[in-house]
Amino acid sequence: MAEERGKDSAGLAFATSATKKLDRRPVTNRRDVTAGGWRIIKGPGRFREVWKPAYRSSLDAAPVALGHTRWKTQGGTTLVNSSPLQVGQLIGTHNGDVDAWPLRAEFDLQRPTGDTDTEVLYQALDQAGGVILPTLDVLKATVGRAALAWTDRRWPQLVMLARTAVSPLSVAVDTDGNLYWASNPLWFRKAARAADVTIATILMVPEGTLMMVDYSKGAPVLAGDRQFTATARAKDDRLAHLVAYRGFTIEDQAADEEVCGHRTLREPQRSRSVPPTLWLSPSGK
Repeated sequence: MAEERGKDSAGLAFATSATKKLDRRPVTNRRDVTAGGWRIIKGPGRFREVWKPAYRSSLDAAPVALGHTRWKTQGGTTLVNSSPLQVGQLIGTHNGDVDAWPLRAEFDLQRPTGDTDTEVLYQALDQAGGVILPTLDVLKATVGRAALAWTDRRWPQLVMLARTAVSPLSVAVDTDGNLYWASNPLWFRKAARAADVTIATILMVPEGTLMMVDYSKGAPVLAGDRQFTATARAKDDRLAHLVAYRGFTIEDQAADEEVCGHRTLREPQRSRSVPPTLWLSPSGK
């Protein structure tokens, strides 16, 4: 797990059995918990401080797994703020930073357990409770940087991947048909060499994309994808080269910039009576 995306906390989640819908609020303040057919392990510090070799056999046997490293851009390093997060029926990860208050207002969300934007975003997705149209409604309403991977216990054996604005998301397929996703495509090449795996294809996911991956028959299959218009803040464009492309090669950055095309909110005016307007930057960011 590359640590360039965060050293404040880390974790992993993987399926252990048939996914089952939870009938109670998930436990989010424990380092290691199994619920609804998934095991979630997380803690403060670097990934190497959370990882244990004893996890390897269970992880190898899992049909799907999520991993995450985090900078504490919002909220402290408590377990309830560490990812992968359990929010309602969802287990998910988020690379980026979004505005939480518009989501709370638009979807009338309850007070979150922790204090991260990630939890609020997943609250909205969990409350939407659907696969395509309700999920797209939330993604369209999201303002800021987000690359997302999550699973919903109500829709077992389905993984959702989504990219809003700026935060990169790449996917790779090896010669055995296994599917991988990450922020930086360079990680695929490094991991493939270490594991003696041959990567057949690497793709940068365009901004404003929702992908649905079905792993019910073993090998993952793209069940569908949808496009939407992603929305960024002016500061996201300013920070793109620092926060989005950390660790990227020049070639990978250029490939990602070719699939960028979000709209950007103007900087807030001094007068609060003037609402922000939308504009499309010349570079398509």
